[in-house]
Amino acid sequence: MSRIVIGISMTNSLKEEINGWQDKMAIQVKVNPQAWKRGLSQGLKGSVSNRKRALGTAAVSLSTFLLTIFSANPGYSLQMLSSGMQYWSIAFTTRLTGMIMNAGYTGLLLTAGFSMLVGVTMTNTVVQLRMNRINLSSLGALPGFLAGGCASCGVGVLSLLGFGGVLASMPFAGNSLRLGGVLLLVALIIRTGNPDACKI
Repeated sequence: MSRIVIGISMTNSLKEEINGWQDKMAIQVKVNPQAWKRGLSQGLKGSVSNRKRALGTAAVSLSTFLLTIFSANPGYSLQMLSSGMQYWSIAFTTRLTGMIMNAGYTGLLLTAGFSMLVGVTMTNTVVQLRMNRINLSSLGALPGFLAGGCASCGVGVLSLLGFGGVLASMPFAGNSLRLGGVLLLVALIIRTGNPDACKI
């Protein structure tokens, strides 16, 4: 069996052009904690800069928290909520207690933080949509909405689809997944910064 060897000779201009492409395609990572703090601060302030935004942020945050609490056991929650308003507090207390027993107070804090950050992100996204300035990279946070903040099962809204048993294989009672969702939303808020500022 014989080998065929093909030799390619490159001119200096071709080598320079290839090196130029490599420089253009290189990923540059800049670590600037001051910019992170500034972006997070601007994003958080932008979501509560006036009364309407603050109310919207609070409403979305509360809705997300309640959804994550009740989505941990959707059958029980639907049964209790549809039985009448007198059972709503019992259903909430039962699910909240179940979350604390499964994930501890760390899980409760991560879920509350996740819910607050969802409110901030949604408010900032609406502001950007109204200004026709939405960044398509913001859509990368959607998996965090689905998976990050479930109250007791660790798989968020996906538990509504029957994936609640994933907790058995997860370390730290799903708190690592909750922390991942929180970090994803924090990174998104840092990236977008002030929703009112023009990035041009």
